[in-house]
Amino acid sequence: MRRTAALLIVLGLIFSTRVSAQPAVSVRGNVGAAFFQSPEGLNNILNSGVDLGLEAGLEVYDGLEVVLQGSYDRFTLNSDNVALLDDNLSVGTSVEGGALNLINGTVGLRYTLKNQSDAHPYVAGGIGLYRTELAEARVRQGENVLPERSTRGRGFHLAIGSNFRVDETYGVFFEPRYVVVDTGGSDLQTGDSTRYVTVRLGVEVQF
Repeated sequence: MRRTAALLIVLGLIFSTRVSAQPAVSVRGNVGAAFFQSPEGLNNILNSGVDLGLEAGLEVYDGLEVVLQGSYDRFTLNSDNVALLDDNLSVGTSVEGGALNLINGTVGLRYTLKNQSDAHPYVAGGIGLYRTELAEARVRQGENVLPERSTRGRGFHLAIGSNFRVDETYGVFFEPRYVVVDTGGSDLQTGDSTRYVTVRLGVEVQF
């Protein structure tokens, strides 16, 4: 009987330790604005854009998380400037509509500085794969409609932000982010890396 009781106590301690050591898991969703920086040719023909994102984080150490994320960024074309700035377009060519879309999946780290207040600043970064697509642009040369162009490449992002806790489960966050995508030598013929900035506002749920 004593051995059974002792075994139950030991198992209880082990079980409680494992439960208390379970890492925190967070899920985030955001909307935001995106501002194109370069290359210069695209910078002059793109309007500001929108950003949508969804991510999940697993805390591996106090304040340090491994983060998996997917996001979608979209910049609409300023068709009035396209013909003026693109020397490759022949006379009689017109451009209607169009957008530059970037879809990505990344893995990275986020470190949050925990303190006694409700605002917790953090820094983050990640690397991943990006699909860049010049879509829905109706570029007409006579009666022909030119095909859409797309490419895939590696990229990375760096971010700073602050998470504002509403309670133990919910929070809201604000995050400026700098993104660099390698598109040199692609079908988009930018000849340089694509760089842009997003400003994100979102909700976090912590489990």
